[in-house]
Amino acid sequence: MKRNINELASIPLNHDSGTKKVLFDYNDMDTPCRQISVADFKIGDVCEQHKHETLDEHFYWQTGKGHFVIDGQHIQFQAGDYIYVSAQCEHSIYFEQDSQCVCIGIALDWTR
Repeated sequence: MKRNINELASIPLNHDSGTKKVLFDYNDMDTPCRQISVADFKIGDVCEQHKHETLDEHFYWQTGKGHFVIDGQHIQFQAGDYIYVSAQCEHSIYFEQDSQCVCIGIALDWTR
């Protein structure tokens, strides 16, 4: 499988903030990786507090600056940072600059 990010449509994120281009989706093949996407956010965007019961999330920040609140702990991020959010952790994200990240979601309840 090969996809070019420049050929993909931007779609809204589920958290009322930002857009994403989906490079890989769980419908593409049978794997615990649920999605790989590149997400874009604008300064002032907020991903409201939420959690995923059975999904670990990995974020690699290519550009921008902001902070996470993960289970009440404030964690600053900037370009070049990697942030891991484990399943069942309450988290929110606040953007202090236009930002872009690679997001990877891994299902913990996946079975073949």
